[in-house]
Amino acid sequence: MSLYLTRARYTPEAYKGMIANPAERASIARGMFDAAGMKMQNIWMSGKGDVVCIVEGNAVSGTAVAMVVMASGAFSDAESVELITPEQHVEAMKLASNVAAKYRAPGK
Repeated sequence: MSLYLTRARYTPEAYKGMIANPAERASIARGMFDAAGMKMQNIWMSGKGDVVCIVEGNAVSGTAVAMVVMASGAFSDAESVELITPEQHVEAMKLASNVAAKYRAPGK
């Protein structure tokens, strides 16, 4: 499984609901990720309306979760970025060195 930094932004309507009925949301998020076969490592909220999570999963599960949260109307934006370790980054550098030898930019 890959590690992802996932970020979403609550809508004003979602905040109206949270103000009217305050409740802890992390366990709900954890349950959603669990249902998709993912593992939420941590979650943070900001005063700007952002929710930031670190989750383990794969692209298909992450896409399913994004569909669910965007369809809910509670979020105006959601994105995930796959994270790699420093060791994987070195592997990518080595691969890029080999690939660069085979690539020719347009017009060159």
